[in-house]
Amino acid sequence: MYCLAERHLLLLSWRYLAKIVVLPAMKSTSHTPWTRPLRVHLGLIIVLLLIGVSAPLIWLGFDRARQAALTAIDEQMASLSERIVDHYRVLFSDKLAFVGLVSVLDSFQKPPPDQLDEKVEFLAEAAILAPDLDGLLVGYPDGSFLRAFSLHNDDQSRRFLNAPSAATIALQIIAPDTGGRQMSTWRFLDDNRRIVEIRDPVPEDYDPRLRPWYKAAIAGDGNVVTQAYAMPLMGAKVKTLARRHASDPRVVVAANIRLDTIARFLDGERISPRSTAYVFDTDGSLIIHSDAGMMNVILSNMEKGTNSKDLESRDPLLPMVMRLIGSGMAKGATTLHSGAETYVTLFVPVDFTSVLKGSTIVVAAPQSDFTTETNSLMRQGLATALAVLAIGLAIAIIVSRMIGASLTKLTSQALRLRDLDFGPVEPVRSRITEIGSLAAALASARAAIGTFGLYVPKELVRRIVQSGLRGERSAARQVVTVMFTDIRDFTTLSEHNEPETVVALLSDYFDLMNRGVRESRGTIVQFLGDSVYAMWNAPVANEDHAADACRCALRLKADLDAFNASQRETGAPEFVTRFGLHTGPAVVGNVGAEDRLQYTGMGDTVNVASRLEGLSKQFGTYILTSQQTVDACAGRFVFRPLGPCAVKGRKETLEVFELVDVVD
Repeated sequence: MYCLAERHLLLLSWRYLAKIVVLPAMKSTSHTPWTRPLRVHLGLIIVLLLIGVSAPLIWLGFDRARQAALTAIDEQMASLSERIVDHYRVLFSDKLAFVGLVSVLDSFQKPPPDQLDEKVEFLAEAAILAPDLDGLLVGYPDGSFLRAFSLHNDDQSRRFLNAPSAATIALQIIAPDTGGRQMSTWRFLDDNRRIVEIRDPVPEDYDPRLRPWYKAAIAGDGNVVTQAYAMPLMGAKVKTLARRHASDPRVVVAANIRLDTIARFLDGERISPRSTAYVFDTDGSLIIHSDAGMMNVILSNMEKGTNSKDLESRDPLLPMVMRLIGSGMAKGATTLHSGAETYVTLFVPVDFTSVLKGSTIVVAAPQSDFTTETNSLMRQGLATALAVLAIGLAIAIIVSRMIGASLTKLTSQALRLRDLDFGPVEPVRSRITEIGSLAAALASARAAIGTFGLYVPKELVRRIVQSGLRGERSAARQVVTVMFTDIRDFTTLSEHNEPETVVALLSDYFDLMNRGVRESRGTIVQFLGDSVYAMWNAPVANEDHAADACRCALRLKADLDAFNASQRETGAPEFVTRFGLHTGPAVVGNVGAEDRLQYTGMGDTVNVASRLEGLSKQFGTYILTSQQTVDACAGRFVFRPLGPCAVKGRKETLEVFELVDVVD
């Protein structure tokens, strides 16, 4: 028979172990938001340290590189503005020189054909020395006209005039014939000023006296500059510089500057792939755009006389630039924002004597064109940092696994100990002193509790732990189903057999009983000699406790029949067992002294179940139940009524039933 004191000692041992090992292990497995494996915490710490060190360094390097890129933008913009100004100064100084020179030459004082050869030779020389000069013009008061220009890089004029392939210079001479009609003659020369072709004179209605440059020069004094207009011959858009001849103020000398020539120069002087350059006239109108497509629109607008609204839709930066130009605040370098892009913009006023005097040159470039390399370096730095973080995380995981492997094994052993699983475990070895000490302490606790577990029903302890009643002296009233069992004539059986044989048989018998009760969701509260005291709905709640108890009794009866059959075959004694079941309220909980507790149920329900087991002998039955158990099973079992019966210790009789079988 098992000693109650030993069971109490097991409970106290469990109580101590739960405080130092099992409860922390259970808490560690709870799914709280901040509870994670050791490798996660260690990896997170290492990653945060790496980020804390590398992020400021990466950002510092990126910021310095970005500042260097912005400084480079300013330097390049300033350099570009100087190149543009120098280019225009050089570009227009020779035009001014030729216009000034022709305006003082006596050979140009009189209209052709006077000194025509000298005029042609000089104009051809000018076209060779200034190939980007669109035209050097001379207009006379009688309507005569001279013009010379280079065909280099001017396919439009070459196609329009159907010029010979060897020709590089074109000259037009307009003079009256003997009848007074204005006749036009074209001469084409090569770079050596040799005549390639002279075409026959044709009537010409072009009159220089009606052109804006002639009128402006006659009305003005010194150098005059026209607004942009379309040339009558090829339709090219030009601005014209003109002045009167020194000897005859009715003779006007002029030089054309094509706007698309300036646009090509600006396009060729880009400081970045997406940079843009503009030229605004003295009245604030846009006359030159570095983009060829935009320049075509500008030239078309000049011809049609339309405004720049369609230009603004094509260039999102243009409206902001035009507002600054119109407000008079367009000075120096500034920053403009268009959409998600930031532009560095430089305004350069033209303050030297040239065709564009009083105009404004604007150069704009996206910052990203200059910071692309910096951003690339930033991305490389981030990639390197991520690689370092990945390596650090891998190292952290490896180190944490090495450290946490032993803790994981100890946690697993603690959880097995919580479930009263005393099976063999793998020894835990660690170079960390604390882990080694914990492993030794857990092994000692396992050995001690395992020893006590041989004497106390482990299932009872397991269910007490599941119910949350560890170490508390408390009891509560609740409805339970109680079962008592007893072996018939066990005293006689003990007298006729050796004690060792009886103990061995009882061990097998109790294994059978314990397994059947456990698998039926019941709890063996106590072994009383050869008797078993079991209970349902405590300590673990079970709504179908009465039916589970009845199923358990029928199963145990069947298992004992098979057990006894095997006993008969070997000639061993048989264990004929009687069962008593009753359902009702009982006081259930931990009862006892502070250092010695017992989990049990007390009250009339427990006494009645015990008495029903004893009445089985009187009725010659195996399983007796009360009316309360029958009612709780709701017709799921076959019961044979045996009528009312007086029970010792009770004034009222008790309706008794035999549990026969499960309803099919």
